[in-house]
Amino acid sequence: MFSVRQKLFIARLLNRSLRLLRGLLGRDMHVRCRRRGINWDLDLNEGFDLSIYLLGAYEPRSLNAYRPLIRPGFVVFDIGANIGAHALHFAQLVGEHGRVYAFEPTRFALEKLRQNLALNPDLGRRMTFEQYFLVADRLVQPPADITSSWPVAELSGDPNEAHQGKPQPSAGATSVTADDFCASAGVTRIDFVKIDVDGHEYSVLRGFQHNLERFRPIILIEFAPFVFAGPNAGDFDEMVRFLAALDYDFVDTGNGRTLAQDPAMLRRNIVAGAGINALLTPRPRPASTG
Repeated sequence: MFSVRQKLFIARLLNRSLRLLRGLLGRDMHVRCRRRGINWDLDLNEGFDLSIYLLGAYEPRSLNAYRPLIRPGFVVFDIGANIGAHALHFAQLVGEHGRVYAFEPTRFALEKLRQNLALNPDLGRRMTFEQYFLVADRLVQPPADITSSWPVAELSGDPNEAHQGKPQPSAGATSVTADDFCASAGVTRIDFVKIDVDGHEYSVLRGFQHNLERFRPIILIEFAPFVFAGPNAGDFDEMVRFLAALDYDFVDTGNGRTLAQDPAMLRRNIVAGAGINALLTPRPRPASTG
């Protein structure tokens, strides 16, 4: 398990080598390519993009873990969609009769998502994307800047920032609870949810409680204690307790092992400055005896 700093260090070494090679060939770092059946418009100076270009997907272990779980006709929520690194795979898997709802608060990432959807019109028709900041309380305004860029061409960004990324403006984003969105959009089923919002997960979940209890979808979420800081420092433990109370089992997507549901024990299994992507599956409800 690598920390975010270690991953970015490796990515910067790979980026430097790739820049030298492409420079010798007279090519820049902007590419259009096809990976795993999806067309991509990529900036190889960005972490997400570089991973897709070199590995075929961003977080391929997570992709391999959820691929057999998402079936045609499913409804998927991607909260923190960024450039569509997972959302486009979700659209592949749900088929023409399924639906993907993608939420991304920064214009920077949303524009890149639009570009990638334009290259995959069949997948674009299966997706609804919104510049929403999902919250527990709709009166809470989005932060002015939200991390959604991980430059790897050079050392950049605030070294004190836990995410090691670059904040981007959230101008134009609207705060909404997931439950309110479901009501307004007429959502009648949810089968799978991905949440990757760098420390805002507990707020998202509290604003989603009604429909999580109603539909009990599979959840893909990152457990990364180090991104919960300042006034949100206690939210990691509260998030873990919240999910455990919904009767979910936690499994590490990297090795398939069951994860502890006690926050303190879970913390001990996570390397400092790192995170674990986990698949959460709902336990079967007892059969009604009525």
